[in-house]
Amino acid sequence: MTRFRDRLAVDVSLTIAGTAHAIPGGSVKRVELELAVHGFCGELEFVVLDDADFGGGFTDSLVTSFSSPDLGEITLSLSADYDAAEAAASPEPLRISGLVTRRSIEELQLREQSNQPILARRYRLRFADPAQVLWTQHFPCRLYTECSLEHVINDQLGDRIELSYDWAELAEVAPLWFVHLPVEHGASFYDFVLWHADRRGGYFAYDYGAGGYTLTGSRASSGAALSLFGDDLDRVELLVPESPRHRVDVCNSYAEAAATTVVTNTQAAKGIRHDRLMRSAIAQAADDRVTVETTRLMVPKYEARIEFARVPIIGLAPGLELVLPAANRWSEGSALLDKTWLVRSLTVCAVAPDGPLDQDLQLASTRYDVELRAELQQHDDLRQGLPGFRHPRYPGFVEGKIVCELGEDGEKTYQSFRNEDTSADEYTVEVPLWDSQRIKAPFEPTMGSSNVYLPSYRDERVLLALELDRARIAQLLMWRDGAALSMDVQGEQILWGKSPTSNTSLNHVYEADKPVFNLARTSDADSVLISLSEGTLVLHVEEQD
Repeated sequence: MTRFRDRLAVDVSLTIAGTAHAIPGGSVKRVELELAVHGFCGELEFVVLDDADFGGGFTDSLVTSFSSPDLGEITLSLSADYDAAEAAASPEPLRISGLVTRRSIEELQLREQSNQPILARRYRLRFADPAQVLWTQHFPCRLYTECSLEHVINDQLGDRIELSYDWAELAEVAPLWFVHLPVEHGASFYDFVLWHADRRGGYFAYDYGAGGYTLTGSRASSGAALSLFGDDLDRVELLVPESPRHRVDVCNSYAEAAATTVVTNTQAAKGIRHDRLMRSAIAQAADDRVTVETTRLMVPKYEARIEFARVPIIGLAPGLELVLPAANRWSEGSALLDKTWLVRSLTVCAVAPDGPLDQDLQLASTRYDVELRAELQQHDDLRQGLPGFRHPRYPGFVEGKIVCELGEDGEKTYQSFRNEDTSADEYTVEVPLWDSQRIKAPFEPTMGSSNVYLPSYRDERVLLALELDRARIAQLLMWRDGAALSMDVQGEQILWGKSPTSNTSLNHVYEADKPVFNLARTSDADSVLISLSEGTLVLHVEEQD
């Protein structure tokens, strides 16, 4: 990478346990930054003198808090110490605010003494943007009902992450949202946000000007494009990304209207495709899926990687738009011209040259050997540019209880409701774990055959399979009171009805190792029994007082 020498002002404020420590720019011996559209990470190295006990004038007040486990916050500003002649005005400094992740301290001696005193310390730390630090350690499993996904995300922000939205679907209220991120599966809430943006064709970005994040349905514009100057650049390389060679088939398996819709790709190879399976009775849901897959399937345009010969005359940050007019001393035949470019990433490495350890320590700036590189993407190339992420695993399994408002308390009644959108019947199920919220689940057979109509009844424990935005009953979890038989009779039984005084049972048991078949009906004091046993048919009708 091209390296040049320049004088930079690095303004650093490090806050630990509520106490802010200002680090003079000349004390910073190394700064490395990896800035991308979605966020940043970096490393910093600086020296602090501690020689007051030996006749010096400096005391290190940072050492105690730096080695504590308290959360560290860092604010860093980086700019050239003087302007290039071509600059109409001083460019805005690059400013970032992040959280410290790792730290180390090296104890130094400035000169040999008999007792080897510690006269200075070299501090090293790593840091990143708040969402990358905190959300990667956040693994919630929570159910939300009758709210928007925007509300769900806001519930995870905490006090150090700011997020704004411009995406209509995030504000739509849905019956159910289930965030399923068990720590053992490895997908954090940071992965969840990136995953949702990827699957729905959205954009997650860090706003370097405002210091917060945006989650949008389309890529936001940074405003008027800034002009680079030819003398800023040292080397330009054009990169042609690999194009997708597949088409997409959206396959709706709903049996009453099964259909496959093809999303074409001009660069697809014959026979190569991605099949996207879904199941929905709503035609609009299939159409929406086709729209999303069409948005996601984009052929990339060529990119540019530039290495700088000096600190540019404009303030650069990911997300900004650039142009390079030929009049700004650059070749008219360059592929960079006549296009608007988006700064996708920026890499900075500034290392102070070898010299006395205490050189420039109290000054606002010092000289560095600098490497500066940017990766550019054409403005009309609408790829999302998301970092790698882990996919959340669905479904998650939790227990629920069937809700029914028919009949008297304690009766084994059942109830379903017609969904106005799908015209499908649904149960209402209460989930005790999360404040007894109520969700809807399909009123479908759960006993393995559509010939057996045995709806789940009031307060029956069921195992729910929860997806991101829907649920189904996966399994029944309890025997009904009175349905279980003693192991002594080695029997099987089906029990119907509302209560112990209003029911019908059908069972097959063994008595003296002989099979017995019973059909019994009970209605308050009235009872009927039909029993088939070895050589015997019993029909017993009785009405008790």
